[in-house]
Amino acid sequence: MASAESGRTADAGQVAVPATKLQAPQLRARAVVRDRTVEQLVRGARGRLTVVSAPAGWGKTTAVLEWRQRSGAVRSFGWVNLDTDDSDPARFWACVVHAVDRAVPGNIAAAVGLIDAGRTDIEQLVLPSLVNGIVDSGKRLVLVLDDYQSVQSTRVNRQLDLFVELLPPTVHIAIISREQPALDLARLRVQGELTELTVEDLRFSPAEAASLLADVAGLHLKAEDVRALQQRTEGWAAALQLAALSLQVRRGQDATSAIRNFTGRDEHLVDYLGAEVLSGLEDDVQSFLVQTSILSRLSAPLCDAVTGRDDSAQMLDRVERGNLFVVRLDEGHRWFRYHRLFADVLRLRLAASPPGEVNELHRRAAAWYDDEGSATDAVRHALLAQDLDAAQAIVARHWNSWYNLGRLATVSGWLDALGDERVRQDAWLSAARVLVWADEGRLDELDAWLEIDRERTVDGYPYAIMRALHRFKTGDLTRADDDLHRAETLRAETHPFWPTVELCVRGVTSYWAGDDATARSALASAMTLARSYDNVAGHTYALGYLALIAIEEGDHTVAERRLAEVATHLETPSNLDEHFVLALPHLAAGLVAQSKGDLNNAVASFELAGTLSGHGAGRLERVATLAALGRCLGKLGDRTRSLALLTEATAILNRCPDPGRGARLVADQPGARRTQPTAAGAALTSRESAVLRLLPSQLSLREIADELYVSHNTVKTHSRMLYRKLAVTTREEAVQVARRRGLL
Repeated sequence: MASAESGRTADAGQVAVPATKLQAPQLRARAVVRDRTVEQLVRGARGRLTVVSAPAGWGKTTAVLEWRQRSGAVRSFGWVNLDTDDSDPARFWACVVHAVDRAVPGNIAAAVGLIDAGRTDIEQLVLPSLVNGIVDSGKRLVLVLDDYQSVQSTRVNRQLDLFVELLPPTVHIAIISREQPALDLARLRVQGELTELTVEDLRFSPAEAASLLADVAGLHLKAEDVRALQQRTEGWAAALQLAALSLQVRRGQDATSAIRNFTGRDEHLVDYLGAEVLSGLEDDVQSFLVQTSILSRLSAPLCDAVTGRDDSAQMLDRVERGNLFVVRLDEGHRWFRYHRLFADVLRLRLAASPPGEVNELHRRAAAWYDDEGSATDAVRHALLAQDLDAAQAIVARHWNSWYNLGRLATVSGWLDALGDERVRQDAWLSAARVLVWADEGRLDELDAWLEIDRERTVDGYPYAIMRALHRFKTGDLTRADDDLHRAETLRAETHPFWPTVELCVRGVTSYWAGDDATARSALASAMTLARSYDNVAGHTYALGYLALIAIEEGDHTVAERRLAEVATHLETPSNLDEHFVLALPHLAAGLVAQSKGDLNNAVASFELAGTLSGHGAGRLERVATLAALGRCLGKLGDRTRSLALLTEATAILNRCPDPGRGARLVADQPGARRTQPTAAGAALTSRESAVLRLLPSQLSLREIADELYVSHNTVKTHSRMLYRKLAVTTREEAVQVARRRGLL
């Protein structure tokens, strides 16, 4: 795991929070004092939330830093510098918890422990623990979330709304964002708990502009020139600073005419001032600035790798001392970033370079990040380099570990970026596409993808497993079983991931077919194998089903032990808090509570199971969660909702070609009757026909298995399917019915 000193985070599992993300930027020694703006912030702290929103370069962060400096003796400040990767709720709340811990050390140990253990059940555990710790501390705290526009997650927004609602009066949240955050601001506005600062509040007055130009840049202009510059820049702080730099470069020239040529529009202003500022710098400095503008964060080793030079440490120090819009990110002077507006200017210059040169810079950055183990940055730069071969290689190395930890969105994004044609040509990446779509419930798209796979040469063993997985998801147990038998014949030495998937599919298919013994054996093996290589999703999935099997057999003690294992196992860092695999443990927990007469807790568990099953569970799993909730609500007297849920469950069940024991989930429920026929009367598969031909003999099932070169459990599965299709319960009845139908 990366240390906080490195400025990197772990790519999967436990979230490492770099110290640089929790340090407030340093306020310039000669910053303009803006009493009017700071006073607004001080008054706003009486409520729950302050939102400072404006486009880039309007002095949002500086204003909050001035407030922090002035209020330091009264309030503690926690600071989080956000970026796009913090759209992941696990990363976001890890940053928040550690920021609060730095601000009020020692008071939120419980919340820190939960985060460091990788817990991702934010609403249920992390937020209550964090709030309780803050309350117990009694400290007055401001938590600053800088660059909140980087967070593009409805889940994080929803969780932050809840956090704001739970806050004690001693705590205030300050959000700095280029955009209005998608939070429930209307409610806070009505309650008088919200303070909002926008461009109008941040706009520099002529007096403040004069102070900036004189005190910060050393430019003493005539009042009318300052007023003209303030009007043309519309009080935009970054533009004023860029103008000051430009005027410094052009000392001795007529400032009045230079100011008169400004357009007053940020796009043109950035273009003009960027050219003016950069043209006044030495070629060596310009080259360094432009080449490293591709980086969101800069360190000397990274800059050396990108530029091919060996003096980046000295160059970064030189650039910082020259006030060239460089922001220090840590106290050790190891990590920096350019002011975003200045970086835009630099990239405009970079865009004029030949494409091959720009691509090479990104390629070097990708290689450095790949060596450092940061897959996300490596993939991003490889894609920007248009080096799809390199991006493909990085994704191929990392997708499985991310998938095993439930990071479906990241894997899916990588595959989308590579494109369908390239993904199809790589069996390992194609498998990633199938598995992600299966876990997202995109079954129709998955079916079409597999059909194309079937038409080309692929590794037969994984293909058979994926086809079996798809057919299980659609509720077609017999055909899933056929694919599993095909996988058995094709099995070869491979990554343990594939046998784990095979065992899971064998287990769940057997469970729904009514063969609990086979299901238990397969799922226990899957659980052990998954645990051996940190496949958290597979391990959790198997445990949930093992709990359901124990309930089916009336052994609630074993079921509760399995559920306790789930809870313990989820302490391993993962991102499963909204993954469908958790639907099964919640379903089992609800059934246990229901057996004890605790219907309210049962409903709570069934509600969670129902929600999670909608995130990509198989049709039969979805039916099970909806039906369980519907029946339990019926017992509590909520007939309307009960009937609606059972009707929905029936509609899903009707889409299952061969649902096995799933057919009984809605049996005899008022208003919810399965309209499609069950497997009875369905055509026999070739394997079932082979078993049927040997049933009239004196061979035992084990001897039939030897005759057909399959396992005893396989023959048992085929026999069970065969009996159901013939609507019989014994071997003798099967032979009689088969002869009447001309099947023997």
